[in-house]
Amino acid sequence: MDYIEKAKNEIRNHWFENHVIKSILGEEGFQEIIWGRPGTGMYQIRYVLTGNMVYLSGDLGVAAYSLTGPATLKELGQYDLSYFSGKLVASQRAKYEFDDKLAKKQIKEYFLEWCDVEYISKLNSDDEELYDDLISATNEWSVPEHFNTAVYHIYQSTTSEWFDSEMASSIANLGQRLSYSLISYWVGLQMIIEQLKVKELQTA
Repeated sequence: MDYIEKAKNEIRNHWFENHVIKSILGEEGFQEIIWGRPGTGMYQIRYVLTGNMVYLSGDLGVAAYSLTGPATLKELGQYDLSYFSGKLVASQRAKYEFDDKLAKKQIKEYFLEWCDVEYISKLNSDDEELYDDLISATNEWSVPEHFNTAVYHIYQSTTSEWFDSEMASSIANLGQRLSYSLISYWVGLQMIIEQLKVKELQTA
């Protein structure tokens, strides 16, 4: 199971295991929805859908999304996680977390491809030093921005000819995973939509 699917399952089956729509006010054009576990505010989210904007606040942070279409549950039901996350315009929580193991794996793949070698041990001395510096940088930082800065410092001192500014930019963005908080915002909306559909069937 990949990272995103694991996160979705964790959030759906643990964070939001007993969540229900506590209240829903308004109608299309302006709606306020409280999503949470009865009797507690743990992992509770307040969604406000107005115009083309989605605002949310609560135990999991504050964020805002600007959509290309109207901010309605019908519209949001068509958004997959990647597309919805791309509409984020502001967030109290970091959008990405840094995964050093993923970064190491991706850096190795870059070097094998760009240096055209089968094994890292076949790198020339300049590329080997660059590789070691980048791998070391993944151990020193825990957030993407810090790793990004470290990569540009390494770029300024390397003697490897192929490691230009464009390549440094690509490497600097490795190891990023969408944070659980950001994933939870989308999962909550999908579960709200699912619960409303069940209610509609029950009253039909």
